[in-house]
Amino acid sequence: MRHPSPASALAAAVLASLLAAALLPACGEKRFDRRGPSGQAAGEACSRAADCRAGLLCVSRRCASSLPAGACQPPGATQVVLGDRAGPDAAPDPITDPTCPRPVRPAVLEAGQVQELGVHAVGDTLSFQVAQGAPGFTVVSQEVEGSAVDEVFFGDLPAPNTVQPTDVFQPVSSAKFYDALAPIPADLTSLLAFYFGFVPSSGSFTVPNTAASLDLVLSEGGLPAGTWSFTLTDAARDCARESGCTGASAGGRYDVKVLTRPGPPAATGVLDLEVYLVTDRIAAADAAGDPATSSATRQLQRFVDGVRTTYARAGICLGAVTFHDLPGWAREQFQSLDIDGNGPCAPISQLFSLALDRNAVHLFLVEELVQSGSSDQLSVIGIDGSIPGPSGVPGTINSGAAVSIADLDPSDAAGACAGSFDLRRCGTDLVAYIAAHEAGHWLGLYHVTEQTGSDFDPLSDTPTCPCSECARGGQACSAPVGAASCGAQSGACAGAGNLMFWSIHPDFSAGSLSAQQGEVMRLNPAVR
Repeated sequence: MRHPSPASALAAAVLASLLAAALLPACGEKRFDRRGPSGQAAGEACSRAADCRAGLLCVSRRCASSLPAGACQPPGATQVVLGDRAGPDAAPDPITDPTCPRPVRPAVLEAGQVQELGVHAVGDTLSFQVAQGAPGFTVVSQEVEGSAVDEVFFGDLPAPNTVQPTDVFQPVSSAKFYDALAPIPADLTSLLAFYFGFVPSSGSFTVPNTAASLDLVLSEGGLPAGTWSFTLTDAARDCARESGCTGASAGGRYDVKVLTRPGPPAATGVLDLEVYLVTDRIAAADAAGDPATSSATRQLQRFVDGVRTTYARAGICLGAVTFHDLPGWAREQFQSLDIDGNGPCAPISQLFSLALDRNAVHLFLVEELVQSGSSDQLSVIGIDGSIPGPSGVPGTINSGAAVSIADLDPSDAAGACAGSFDLRRCGTDLVAYIAAHEAGHWLGLYHVTEQTGSDFDPLSDTPTCPCSECARGGQACSAPVGAASCGAQSGACAGAGNLMFWSIHPDFSAGSLSAQQGEVMRLNPAVR
């Protein structure tokens, strides 16, 4: 069993965000500050958080020390459940079905949360309703009948045909909320929405996910109510307007749904996990066994406890954690998962399409993630289908996150997992940390600092580690900025302790989460 060395236990956790780091312009210091150094006291009127004293929020136009607690009682009341086997008994036949079908999946939320906008071509203008007090929405677009190309090209560089809304207009003021083709500013925190799905065939655009939009939602008690509108687009349509882009097409047709999040925003929420075991070493029955007699049961329960403890820091309580076996053909085909491609026919896409119709985060535990050019010094040990994941619409080719369990020892023969949480000695704890990180991406979080040290997330209270200030020993900024360079507790060179730092290091990774990260996660449709 391979164990990453303490100095190089790196997780390039999401292929999409790694590619984003190469394409986005360099970002500077985060400048959006929603908490003023002085101002109104708790209970006094405000229009945004900057009107309030340091440490206070503006909640429904009143300064407050925190959001009201939600119905997450008792904290930590997690149920471990043995679920049904997932996936068909027989493997799909690539000879009779070579096109890798991508059926349009239904939403699994309450009917009042789903607006079916129907099938539309790129370029169509659509509208939807946001109710008074609703704090968020998600636009889910799924390609219909193979109508769209899978990628376009900038020179020789392929780019996935990402689908998303553009020219998003809010009601009343008719102000533009989001423009997919607008220049990306150096400071992402000032944007009302940020999206870099970077996957073909389906997309999940979720609001709020930036410091500015969180401040709007909390201060006003929700998003502007009324009729919103947007234009459906994809990268192939936009390619015709981009210099140096080839492969333009206006043929994409997509089924579009809008999922609205019920309010009000709260300080707590409940999240379910669906866990699929793509391995022959452990089985779903182990999760429901007797921990007194089964080491495998103890390890799976420790895995659950690791995720539960990490998410409690963000006010998220795990509800049901359901373990599923996959049929033999799927374990054989996907346990060493090739992640070089992310098109509809790629192994990772076909694996994610096996997700069951539950509103949850869907985690696929595989033996290893295989990628060209990976090494013991820099290897991918977790990857999401998209950021955010398609919450509420499971079973798309992007409906999952894959986590390597190469370091998991179900027997724990050395007794390394008998004590407190320990990333250095206990492989189960490492797997739990990776799973929590990938679920964070699913719920809408980007890396606080990308591996280049030049790109940061759109939140203003997360730590950053710019390479220009933090590279060690004359290191070139073209090389990854590792945890050792970003291990300060605060200041310019921090962030390695945050759950959403781009790599894992046992000396620095603490699983911390900021207040805004918790707010983004709790407002995702997967959290109730």
